[in-house]
Amino acid sequence: MSNRSLRVACMLAVCAFPPLAHADSSVTLYGIVDEFFQYVNTGNGYTAAIGSSGQWASRFGLRGHEDIGGGNFVSFDLQNGFNPNDGTFASPGSLFNRQAWVGVGGNWGEVHVGRQNSPIFNDQGGLDAFGASTQASGFSNMMTYAVRTSNTVSYTSPTLSGVQFSIYVGFGDAGGLRSAGASYQADITYSHGPFSAVAAAQAVRSADNSTLDRTAEVGASYQIGKTTVYLGWSGAKWDDLALDVNVYGISAVYQLTPAQAVSLGGTLLHDETGHGDNARQIAALYTYSFSKRTSLYGAVSFLQNEGNASYRLAGSANAGLPLAYAGADARGFQLGMVHRF
Repeated sequence: MSNRSLRVACMLAVCAFPPLAHADSSVTLYGIVDEFFQYVNTGNGYTAAIGSSGQWASRFGLRGHEDIGGGNFVSFDLQNGFNPNDGTFASPGSLFNRQAWVGVGGNWGEVHVGRQNSPIFNDQGGLDAFGASTQASGFSNMMTYAVRTSNTVSYTSPTLSGVQFSIYVGFGDAGGLRSAGASYQADITYSHGPFSAVAAAQAVRSADNSTLDRTAEVGASYQIGKTTVYLGWSGAKWDDLALDVNVYGISAVYQLTPAQAVSLGGTLLHDETGHGDNARQIAALYTYSFSKRTSLYGAVSFLQNEGNASYRLAGSANAGLPLAYAGADARGFQLGMVHRF
């Protein structure tokens, strides 16, 4: 075949199959790098340390989307956490420890299948002015829940009049609704004008399949000018941990400029078992955005433990420095930077 004939044949093929030549699909490499310095007293003097994931969990991932016609699409998300301070995986031996799901969606909502973030995790940022992240957030430091579940099927509705809901069913670590790790989860969110609200709950079978551990949360916020006020609550009852607590919080964020914000708030944890393992925290957070991708954060916190309570100044995906002893107070500051790509 001559070169001219080959060119003509290629042109005819493109014209005959335009959907193949112009398929609307994409795969995106994305991620977050979060590094911070902290200087914290955990009951036996101050300690300086470098850490990762103080405000947002450091991660990288692949996200895909393909339109399949009729307003429907196929999507996937493969996401792994890592520690930029030493280059290790957040979960050794797990390639995609954060999320690994494939799904379909359209005007009717979305269905995802695989390892997924829990509704409580997705909505936790609606509980306080700290976004439930950094050492400043008492909800980040004191809440107990399953952050994500494997072998899970979820449905998320479209947003109608500001309302959206989701339902999750997890088939356990080994498969099966009655196996260890099996879960039932749901949430509902609402946003209209200056008012927003979230509510989420989960029930997860314990690792030894002996109990059904439960956590719930409710939060609301209202914006008045440059100030947004938050009220939050979370309750957890995990029999296998002898845990029965309620966590309450009130906080506010003031937008100094489009790039700067200051948050203040307090959180109280009440131990419902009667053992007196209560805790309370007051904190402040300053954030500054250099650009859409890069920001700075600084937090100052004081967390008081009572009895044998051992809550730490942690972070979005950072366990925090261990206490010197059960019941020790924790105080200090955290300074970090976040870059998104």
